[in-house]
Amino acid sequence: MFKFSRLAALALCLTVALPAIADNKDPKDSKVVAKVDIDGKKVDITVGELKRRMKSLPPQLQGESLEKIFDPLVQSSIDMAIITHLAKKAGLDKDEEVKARIADCQEAMLQKAFLDKEIAKLQTDAELKKAYDELIKVMPDMDEISFHQAVFREKKKAEEFIKLIKAKSGDFEKALKEGQEKDPELKGGKADYVKFPELPPALAEALGKAKGGALIDKPVEEKLGSQSVFFVVKVIDRRAAKKPTFEQAKSDLKGLTVPKYAQEVIEKARKDFKIEKFDMEGKPLPEKKDEAPAEPAAGNATE
Repeated sequence: MFKFSRLAALALCLTVALPAIADNKDPKDSKVVAKVDIDGKKVDITVGELKRRMKSLPPQLQGESLEKIFDPLVQSSIDMAIITHLAKKAGLDKDEEVKARIADCQEAMLQKAFLDKEIAKLQTDAELKKAYDELIKVMPDMDEISFHQAVFREKKKAEEFIKLIKAKSGDFEKALKEGQEKDPELKGGKADYVKFPELPPALAEALGKAKGGALIDKPVEEKLGSQSVFFVVKVIDRRAAKKPTFEQAKSDLKGLTVPKYAQEVIEKARKDFKIEKFDMEGKPLPEKKDEAPAEPAAGNATE
């Protein structure tokens, strides 16, 4: 589950500042979720406005339901309504530099909207399947591992916990339960199948050749900035990781192929316009002609 951080809160603040476009398709969208009294005038914030602004949030926030991020999204909308009012009151909407930046933002939004629309036409299932087949060819085989873990701030406590596991005949879960009864702040549990590249570096190295049932008999130190944490781990199972299906990879493939298709759209559009280029002195640059394919060397000619 996504937990809000300062960065996420900032993302909310920045994205809700974008203008919302009227859309009344769903009657529920007109429901007012907040009112802000600004100089005696009520400014309404609606469900529809929240939905529209969710589309501008980072991907990890867009994946959440409106209910889960409702409170911070409403509060951010209130804050941005207030900030917008104060900015206008300060005359910033008439500042030439600000106006130029707003114009740049509007152009960027138009450009993105056009490219998104044209790229979507090119990203057919057939084209994405070609990209998927190429991806699967170069995707390396890798293992994934499931394991029990306990995390300590002190190496000595981690070493004592390893002794406790051995005293419990290797029963990690019994040892963890006993350890948590003595120390309620002890964190631990079961990690379901995790691919090796997704593991923290030191943990990946420690588990590198470990097989199912193996207890790593030394604490695994993982650096977190200037501090360290110590993992005690016991392998549950190890297996070859399955490669994603086309449907599982489809969303990622769309993101990966955006640069390719954006370039195609731009190059196609460019052909419909006469373009002249000049150097920094304002002198015309010679037009570059497409170079003809190089002739094969005599010694390499196909007989």
